[in-house]
Amino acid sequence: MRFVALGTGTSVPTADRGPAGFLVSSGGAHVLVDGGSGTLQRCAKAGVDPRTLSGGVYTHRHPDHCADLVPLLFSMRVGPPPRRHAYPIWAGEGFQDFFAGLQQVYGRWIQPGRGEVSIHELPLDTPHDTRLPGGIRLLTRPANHSAGALHLRFEADGVAVVFSGDTGPSEELIALASGADLLVCECAGTDDERIPGHLWPTEVARIARQARPAEVWLTHLYPHVVPEEAVAIVAATGVPTRHAADGDAWSAS
Repeated sequence: MRFVALGTGTSVPTADRGPAGFLVSSGGAHVLVDGGSGTLQRCAKAGVDPRTLSGGVYTHRHPDHCADLVPLLFSMRVGPPPRRHAYPIWAGEGFQDFFAGLQQVYGRWIQPGRGEVSIHELPLDTPHDTRLPGGIRLLTRPANHSAGALHLRFEADGVAVVFSGDTGPSEELIALASGADLLVCECAGTDDERIPGHLWPTEVARIARQARPAEVWLTHLYPHVVPEEAVAIVAATGVPTRHAADGDAWSAS
């Protein structure tokens, strides 16, 4: 399994970081995880034509995590060549209604070529286990956020990568991240200036201390967060920690 960070920033525009977006690949399949604005270009830069993606998974429906869905589907329609098979999406309950609203605005322009969009809604109140293309196993648990938020765990090739998504303190995340090879975790606020519905360094450290992933990548740091300070607090747990950057790649090998 290979993972690429396509967007490690926030809703605040910066020159070197885009909003949330990630790519998980295994068995010849490429699955897009979230996708804020600019994700498509960074996906292509990572060597994957977005029009050929095997599917998409969304942690939740906020614009900095899904704004590129419309241009993605539009690109699949116009080609060339237009996509000839369905584009599957896995997301929390409520995503079907969300997509129906997009269809009212854009109509056939977000029908991917000769295929269709098939949406698989995942429960928001209980753990869930499903299979994705490429033999990837997806396990989800409810996140402490809004807009249908979920934590995600991807397993393939004997390894596991976990995404916090946006969340406040969450025992569900600790359970899902237990023993993971990589935890990609938001750290939107500081210990002194927290953001409701999000994490801060000492809380991420608590999660790392209890879940003991092999490695932590911090993402989604708002401008008032000093990356070096946040990394130092989490790394003090003994878990190797870094501030992820757009384009960073990780693989099972």
